[in-house]
Amino acid sequence: MDLTIAEIAALPIPLLRQGLATWVASHVDTTPGAIAALRSALEARLAAASDPALATMLAAFAVAGTDYRLYEADPFARDMTRLYMAALTPTWSAFGLDTLDAWLTSGPARRMVVCNHLSYTDTQLTDSLLALEGRAAFADRLVAIAGPKVYTDAWRRLAAISLNTRKTVQSSAVATEQGSLTAREVATVAIETLRDCERMMDAGYVMLLYPEGTRSRTGRLQPFLRAAGRYLQIPGLSVMPMAQTGSERIFPIDDPIMHPGHVRVAFGAPFVSEAFPGKHGALAEAHARIGALLPAEYQPESQAGAIG
Repeated sequence: MDLTIAEIAALPIPLLRQGLATWVASHVDTTPGAIAALRSALEARLAAASDPALATMLAAFAVAGTDYRLYEADPFARDMTRLYMAALTPTWSAFGLDTLDAWLTSGPARRMVVCNHLSYTDTQLTDSLLALEGRAAFADRLVAIAGPKVYTDAWRRLAAISLNTRKTVQSSAVATEQGSLTAREVATVAIETLRDCERMMDAGYVMLLYPEGTRSRTGRLQPFLRAAGRYLQIPGLSVMPMAQTGSERIFPIDDPIMHPGHVRVAFGAPFVSEAFPGKHGALAEAHARIGALLPAEYQPESQAGAIG
């Protein structure tokens, strides 16, 4: 059942209640019994939701990605997404949670998580697994720095409004969805994104950055984009390296359907970016630390550099 962004945004609340669970379940490939159970659970959440809550979700869905700014997670979309993402991860592994907890309580700091990128569902899985591990309060504070593609079709947009995202421009090396922005406009948006990241971190949010800029086609950690280095030059920044694997099997590239699978996340030793000076010093350090957290088959090719 294919629905466009405009069609979903225009749904009357009664039709949303009738059809949303079926539409979500149509994007999941698992056993008939598991799909029926998921649909039933989603229908129960929809039945329990108030009309204003669903109207708020539709309003968020309609405008998500229209401007370069912060989009805060819609509460109902987040609850619904955590429900179906949990169904897609019957087993998972999480390492370094004590390190993460210590980092979050180590005193005032601007904090950023830096992660490898395998799938459009990476941030959803991070959010869901943190909630499953009893760290939903931290997940609620994460803000993913997102490119325009995140908002461009109905399924990805539904995922986007379940998360905190800060839309920004992509590097010219990977950009495909930025319309007619001039070079000056791209630079302006990039600068404002950095300033906004500072404001959000000062307000208690934790930024989430994927410095590869695009999903890895091989599964291996790719070189980080030079443009990503500007984020790690934010003054007073504390960086948490994170590695995730398995998301590429749950939502493979060029597959519109999601599949159950095992996901592994690992958090490594954090570092202060200013301890690694130079334009790309902290970026290269993040690359090395993420690579060390990854299983062998996901680590960078031996001849690949840290910075692209």
